[in-house]
Amino acid sequence: MFFLRHSLILALGTAAVLAQNAPDPANPPGKPTVVELQAAAADAEKKLPAPDLSTQPYFQLSDARRDRLQKHLPRTLLKLTRRDRLHVLVIGDSSLQGADSSVDPLLQSFATEFAKKLAAQFYLTGGVRLVRADTGLQAKERPVFGPEIVLQPVIASSMTQAVAALQSEGSQGRPDLILLALGFEDGFNDTPLADVEASFRALLGAARARRIEVIVAGPMLQAEEPAEASLARTRGTTSLLREICAEEGLLFADLGDLSRLIATPASLTTAEQNFPVLARQYQLRLKAMPQGQIALADASLHESLGQLLFEDILDGPTTVPWSVQLASSQAEGTDKLTLSIEVQNTAATNAKLTLLPLVTTTWLPRQVNPQISLPAGQSQRVSIDYKRTAGRADDMPARLPVLVISGGVSRIHDLVVPGAAPAIAWRSRTTFNHEGVFSPGLQILNSSREKLAGSWELDFRGQKSTGSLALEPDAAESPDLKLELALKPDSPFRQTVPLSLQIDVSGQKRVFSRQLEITRNAGLKQILPLSAADGQNTAATVQFDADGSKFFVTCDLAGLTLEDDVDTGRAFEAFLNLDARQYGQRLTPGATAAIRISGKAGDGPAQVDSLSSWSFGNGYAANYDVKDITAKVASTPDGKRTLTLTLPRAYLYDHEWALANGNSQLGVNFRLLAAGRSLFLTTSARHPDDAESLTVLELTDKPTLRATVRVE
Repeated sequence: MFFLRHSLILALGTAAVLAQNAPDPANPPGKPTVVELQAAAADAEKKLPAPDLSTQPYFQLSDARRDRLQKHLPRTLLKLTRRDRLHVLVIGDSSLQGADSSVDPLLQSFATEFAKKLAAQFYLTGGVRLVRADTGLQAKERPVFGPEIVLQPVIASSMTQAVAALQSEGSQGRPDLILLALGFEDGFNDTPLADVEASFRALLGAARARRIEVIVAGPMLQAEEPAEASLARTRGTTSLLREICAEEGLLFADLGDLSRLIATPASLTTAEQNFPVLARQYQLRLKAMPQGQIALADASLHESLGQLLFEDILDGPTTVPWSVQLASSQAEGTDKLTLSIEVQNTAATNAKLTLLPLVTTTWLPRQVNPQISLPAGQSQRVSIDYKRTAGRADDMPARLPVLVISGGVSRIHDLVVPGAAPAIAWRSRTTFNHEGVFSPGLQILNSSREKLAGSWELDFRGQKSTGSLALEPDAAESPDLKLELALKPDSPFRQTVPLSLQIDVSGQKRVFSRQLEITRNAGLKQILPLSAADGQNTAATVQFDADGSKFFVTCDLAGLTLEDDVDTGRAFEAFLNLDARQYGQRLTPGATAAIRISGKAGDGPAQVDSLSSWSFGNGYAANYDVKDITAKVASTPDGKRTLTLTLPRAYLYDHEWALANGNSQLGVNFRLLAAGRSLFLTTSARHPDDAESLTVLELTDKPTLRATVRVE
């Protein structure tokens, strides 16, 4: 043991001596030491020129993107580059819905997908948070902190409600930016484009007055069968919004741009092959809905739409390897139209293109050559014939969409066809409280390059007015017309009367016509007849009443046999619109939101859906509790059945409520869907929530002999 221990000590000592005498690998003999090398490197670094670095106040933003945002959204860009909290008011319709999630479904909408990409672009580490009434759902995907984008969604059913939405729920915060995503439902409800334009321009004015910047998302597509018709339903609105945005210098994104949403196989080169595939591919990106309901986007389509919106806002629209331009148009009478379009192959290779004019609610394409082959850089004229299926001869310009498919890429091109001269502009929409004389406020327009000379004749209830016509190019003339309405105490409550204007220029006669709806002012306790959409007589009536604390509606269901629907369980739906703005405000454009009542066939309480904050007109911004509203169906011993609704006067807080005063008025309409029939107090081509689609209720039981006149 002693020997082993002594040997180990000698071995360790010898190893230590050898290690001490071994060369240092970091500093070999004859070479500079590490310390000397470090000192030399530091000295050389001091002699290098200083780097020329510019400070970037944005996160990986290209110069082109920064210049684009600086031009169109300077205040938004400033907040983003400072990484300040950005408040975005999203005014949208049902197209925002559709995604299923345990969090708030709007967190998976295209608006939120766009905001998330914007937050990532500018390194807003807090991400996106929703701010709206308590839904019981998670308002943020991840509980992270930091600078964020706040989305405040306000759901409206039409562009008509855009200003009301901004003035009510939108005014509850201080938005920096409005993302307008309306027009989807307007397209399917055939809201007149003139009304869409008027409401859109009113929103832009209200936003500018509040120094809020605006971006616009044109509506997404629908693809229910037949797809060649449904694909076109939102394109008129898209075309109009794109046009106004270009005029106003606003950023616009087309959510119906198929070139970035689907890709058909490039090997399919004929319409019979590629169109069914295109339609099916898009349909698969929509959520399955019951028959008759609009199909909404699924989560993956929302994500694609958000990416499309982000790209178009920051970069502008993408290009496709062809172009389509309207070359000329030729009308044959009032019901036939022929377009000549110029199609050019802008690619560097030869191309086969499929051209498919889509069916609109007004025009049906009759003949076109759907297949053309174009060498690189070459163009070709293509002729398309249309036949009018609805609308009037003066419903111009016509907005006609043409779908082009080539090499797996597809895009809908919206052709705007101006009307032929002379044309008519109807300046009067709805006017209230007429006492007997009405002026339609029409203009005769000459949009041609030549002088027009001729005559005109107007016919209304046998009243004929005539005059001569001499119009320079791009000029207009407004005849001074005064039409007697012939209001009498025994006049019908509601009547429609045709008005026609015939213009004779160079022996060519053109007739422009409109329907005037004349509705007498109603009063309290007055039994008012309901009209039927089928044109048949009906015994159902409606009656309004009021006292100091409540407003009452009583609908007599005479002649209607209520039966519960097998699918919905409901026997009826009723809609009440009330414009309860103050007198001077009520006579100006605005919007309401219908109060919806539904119920079963038997007696008992009816259901009242939750109310929008602007239900009673622009300027209202309250949260209403439907428990304060009573609705029920009841029967009397003699078999009479009624639907009654009672509203608290306090809900109409902005109204003066001067009972027994004919100038204390409400705008009102009542609609009823029951027993397979559609009944109404008054009707209009305008959106039902448009304040100009309503008639006048005077808060007195002795109403004056005045009327609402609407040009339809």
